[in-house]
Amino acid sequence: MLCHNKGVVKAVIFDFFGVICSDEYWDFIKSADEISGDFLPLSEAVNLGKISWADFVNRLSSKTGKSVPELLAGYESQKLNPQLLAFIEKLHVRYKTGLITNASRETIERLTRDTNISQYMDAIIISSDVGVIKPDLKIYQLALQKLAVEPEECVFIDDSMKHITSAQQIGMNTILYRNFGQMKAELARLLSAKADN
Repeated sequence: MLCHNKGVVKAVIFDFFGVICSDEYWDFIKSADEISGDFLPLSEAVNLGKISWADFVNRLSSKTGKSVPELLAGYESQKLNPQLLAFIEKLHVRYKTGLITNASRETIERLTRDTNISQYMDAIIISSDVGVIKPDLKIYQLALQKLAVEPEECVFIDDSMKHITSAQQIGMNTILYRNFGQMKAELARLLSAKADN
């Protein structure tokens, strides 16, 4: 699904989990019977910076019966998409690039420690740092301010329809991410159409 507004694109903003990084392990955890009802409030608490990452994992451990090392090992089994990272690096030559993620800073730092992703991101907005989570419109506005662009001058890419819809509410161009090939093709069409306006 692609949505675009008038104006020249100056920035492309990506979600992290489900786009840059796989999310299957936490999908499995939150669907487990012993945690399912508690996962969302726990997840929101750590993503808002209200509890620490260590506290979050300890609470998950007590709820699921899994050990902390087991949870961390599963968590760290999630993989960054090297094809997408290389694409973002190339994209950064022509456009400002950014990241908006609902996560704790420690989460992002652990998963990106072996990459140079920060070198080709002009803005990294982590929900726990700013105390706001998607789909709250404020988190998109913070990214726009940091990138110094108007909503219609950027493209936001996320795998959640709820987050896409909220970004559209403030006038951002959007792409609902399903896979790398689909996203790349839709972004190319959008950038070409915007360039012709």
